[in-house]
Amino acid sequence: MNEKVTFDTLPSAIIELTEKVDLLISMFSTKIEKREEIPKYMNTETALEYLRKTGFSMSKSKLYKLTASNSIPVYKEGNSLFFTQQELDKWCEEKIQKNTQRDDAFKSITKNPLNRGCKKL
Repeated sequence: MNEKVTFDTLPSAIIELTEKVDLLISMFSTKIEKREEIPKYMNTETALEYLRKTGFSMSKSKLYKLTASNSIPVYKEGNSLFFTQQELDKWCEEKIQKNTQRDDAFKSITKNPLNRGCKKL
């Protein structure tokens, strides 16, 4: 449909657009139906996959290190670790805010004229 639409070709252009819209609707509806359910409690593998999808890619050992230092919310039952989506989302938000605040503080320090003689890290 790269050609210019005239009054004579308008009906065929409308039919073509309607077909494309119908195709898009069917594609989106199948994507919505295929949306996977996130379980209430996630094991380590599921939590890693979820964190990767949200942009926090990390190794399994890094996740274990965070759980050992109580840096990430986790429930321990015997030898098993369980995570919840809500707590992981909250943890991700806190990490983003903390990094943003740190970056802002660093920028304000480097912009301060009194720190011009200091060596940059």
